[in-house]
Amino acid sequence: MSRYDGLVFQQLTREDGLPHDEIRGLLQDRLGDVWIGTGGGLSRFRPCFTEPTVRLKDVIADRRYGGVSEIQLTTSQKHLAFEFQGISWTTRPGSMAYTYRLVGHESSWQAAYTGRVVYQDLSLGQYSFQVRAVDRDLNYSEPAVVQVTVGPDPYVEALNEALRATGTEHEFIGKSPALMQVQDQLAEVAPSDAAVFIAGETGTGKGLAARSLHGLSPRKSGPFIQINCGPIPDSLVESELFGHERGAFTGAVRRKLGKLELADKGTLFLDEIGDLSLEAQTKLLRFLDEHAFERVGGRQLVRADVRVVSATQPRSAADDRSGEFPPDLYFRLQVFPVRLPPLRERGEDVALLATFFMERMAAHLNKKITHISPAAVRLLENYNWPGNVRELEHTVQRAVIVCKGTRIDAGDISVAPTLQEAPTGGPPPEELVTLETFERRYIQRVLEQAGWVVSGTRGAAAVLGLKESTLRARMRKLGIKRPEV
Repeated sequence: MSRYDGLVFQQLTREDGLPHDEIRGLLQDRLGDVWIGTGGGLSRFRPCFTEPTVRLKDVIADRRYGGVSEIQLTTSQKHLAFEFQGISWTTRPGSMAYTYRLVGHESSWQAAYTGRVVYQDLSLGQYSFQVRAVDRDLNYSEPAVVQVTVGPDPYVEALNEALRATGTEHEFIGKSPALMQVQDQLAEVAPSDAAVFIAGETGTGKGLAARSLHGLSPRKSGPFIQINCGPIPDSLVESELFGHERGAFTGAVRRKLGKLELADKGTLFLDEIGDLSLEAQTKLLRFLDEHAFERVGGRQLVRADVRVVSATQPRSAADDRSGEFPPDLYFRLQVFPVRLPPLRERGEDVALLATFFMERMAAHLNKKITHISPAAVRLLENYNWPGNVRELEHTVQRAVIVCKGTRIDAGDISVAPTLQEAPTGGPPPEELVTLETFERRYIQRVLEQAGWVVSGTRGAAAVLGLKESTLRARMRKLGIKRPEV
């Protein structure tokens, strides 16, 4: 005998007490009892109006979450399953029926006769899964509810962000012996997984060298992830590098994957690694030893196959940074050191670089500029270039902007006269200072000319060709503060 209320079918069989499989007639009396004439005699069925209950047994996506009331997933989880169980005093577990719906995905109730429902490929958004148990008397339980949030995949999101931050630059330009030596070194070490330590002044192309190393290696099909350790506050650097779990600290509203995890099967480039906190350096050393780490606030060991390339600015003639690292970490990073020569040691490359930057900027502005005059080339070659290739690029870009004809003349070149070197054979500069002192003075001068405005198109960061966060980090490190009025 079947009963149907427009949504759910329920049945009474011999397992429920019917005396025979053959039903010959039905009659309902004034009290609501149903009299059933069967091949085995007369039977009375009296409906029960006690509501059943339902409990959620499990939520299954990337793993089993148990009977939770709230769950957060990502779009990478293609399958989402709910398992549930109805409980009734009158109905066997195998005879329970169910109605369910996923609000936000479907509006109407659906019928089910098993305790499992599966959804696939849910899009971003908020959902509410609701399920009710229905007993043999068509009594409905109160719904069990699970709130579901489907967010972006943290791996894909973080990887895209990291790749956007990495940027894409040109290949090495030049033919000087110093540059050729660097390229030979990178080609030699690229096939291995040895840690490479790149030392070089600001603007010499440490990031470009790391990308070139990655492109020459067997890992070139994997991700290249870059992180600048300087601008990141000490309180966040471990999270940036190793990731964190939801609730690890105030503001950690969901799991975040760190750069190490994103660089799996690829290369991680740590620029300005000397700025890492001691705690982060210790965890990095453990990773280099074990190829495993824990996210901040987590206990699960995460393994990653990553080649680590690090870089820093030299602070002495010998480029010795050993005092800034724990000895074990220093020697692990220094397996294969590479020194990038400053532009003043690559005099024969200045004209080639300037022409390359001119052509690219002119194409960007749709200006027909064909060459650089000999006088302008001499001016560029006689300049000391404390900002190295990056400063040369920005100098040529400004020259292209102000150029009125088809060639860049000496008058279009804007460099600080006090920073120019004397021609060959002339007197030496009046004062020789350390690179750090020179950098401090140079940044202060640019800040003064910009009215101590850091951000914006005319701010000091744009003039120096740096990110605002990078410039502020350099100012803190060099002790540069705006004078009080």
